[in-house]
Amino acid sequence: MKNMGDGRRVARVEREVQSVISTFIISRLQRELPGLITVARVQIPADLRQARVYVSLLQTNVEDLQSATQGKVLAEAVKILQSWAPEIQDEIGNKLNMKYLPKLTFFADESTEKILRVEKIISEISKNPSKAESLDDDDDFEDEEN
Repeated sequence: MKNMGDGRRVARVEREVQSVISTFIISRLQRELPGLITVARVQIPADLRQARVYVSLLQTNVEDLQSATQGKVLAEAVKILQSWAPEIQDEIGNKLNMKYLPKLTFFADESTEKILRVEKIISEISKNPSKAESLDDDDDFEDEEN
C-alpha cells in the first residue's frame, strides 16, 4: 500500500526541481535560447528517477510570430535544453538532497500558446460583437447540414 504522503512528497520534489531548472535557465542559458523559455511544469513518478520537463515559449509579440514559427522556435529550445540536461541534472544534485537524481527529458508545452490564442480571440470578440454573431451563425449553419 502506498504511503499517503507520497503524493505530497512528489509534488514538492516537482516544484523544487522546476525551481532549480528555471534558475539554471535564467542564469546560464537565457542568451543561448531562442526567445523567453519558461518551465511550465515538471512531472516525476513516485520513484523519482525520471523527470518530464515541459517548457513553453513566451513572446511579447505573439501576433508577430505565426504558430508554425513558434513551434520551430520551441522545438529548437527543447533541443538546446536536452543537450544541457546532464549539467542541469548536476545542478539539481548540488541544490537538492535527493537519494536518486532524476533523468531529465524535455518536451514542448504548447498549452500556454493555445491559452494566449484563445484570450486573443475572446478579446477580439469582446471588442467587436458582430464577429461573435457571425461565429454563432456559422454554428447554426453546420447544425442545419447535419
